[in-house]
Amino acid sequence: MMISGSLAVGTSAVPSDVDIFDVDLFETSSSTIQNLQARGAKVICYFSAGTSEYWRPDYNQFTSTDKGSELPDWKGEKYLNLRSANVLRIMKARIANAASIGCDAIDPDNMDGFTNTNGLGLAAADSTLFMRALAAEAAKYGMSTGLKNAQSIIASVADVVQFAVNEECKMVTKDCGVYDEFIAEKPVFHVEYVSSHSGNTIRSNYDGYQGMTSDEVKAAYCLKDDPTQAARFSTIIKTLALDDWVLYCDGKSAGWE
Repeated sequence: MMISGSLAVGTSAVPSDVDIFDVDLFETSSSTIQNLQARGAKVICYFSAGTSEYWRPDYNQFTSTDKGSELPDWKGEKYLNLRSANVLRIMKARIANAASIGCDAIDPDNMDGFTNTNGLGLAAADSTLFMRALAAEAAKYGMSTGLKNAQSIIASVADVVQFAVNEECKMVTKDCGVYDEFIAEKPVFHVEYVSSHSGNTIRSNYDGYQGMTSDEVKAAYCLKDDPTQAARFSTIIKTLALDDWVLYCDGKSAGWE
């Protein structure tokens, strides 16, 4: 998973045995996607469907009534009104763009605005209907759709999504088991974040993980306390920069040192 910067195919950040790449829709070229696919990989294209980001090329298409509260930890992002026909139109255009550059699937982020102070009165039903609309649109182009986080609506969209992407179900919610029924039939791509790293030595400043050794943090994030769950999840460890550094649960790392 990399949504900051462009992916340099042929470098250490792109191991030859990786089957799935999750990359930024706006920062990844069609030639990069084609190169990855030529190696047998599938490419998931990420975009934020639930927030506006002022640096995106289509930002000016959002109206003032489309936008709600700013995300407290992400300056420049505001929650979007998922009931807005204009917001859906913009996202359909993004999906068409994803298809045009060859993406195999889409990863629409920030579908959990209803769990936060969003300034729009969003409810779980709004996210459910919006996700179903996005999945239907992606299917028109032969692309799959994943549910990013928003665990509480899994049951409502499980029939129209083909995979899930989870961030921090171990560190934050401490309940990766919410995916047990889903993962029996469909994959879950799982990401946990660390505060810093040096090669494959990691450190976490998050509550409950301070003072742990690198190996202890990795064991926790890789779900080693539940071997059955660990075997089912596809887990990677990243920093919040979401650059090309990644640590795999087998101890191998790739990308910037």
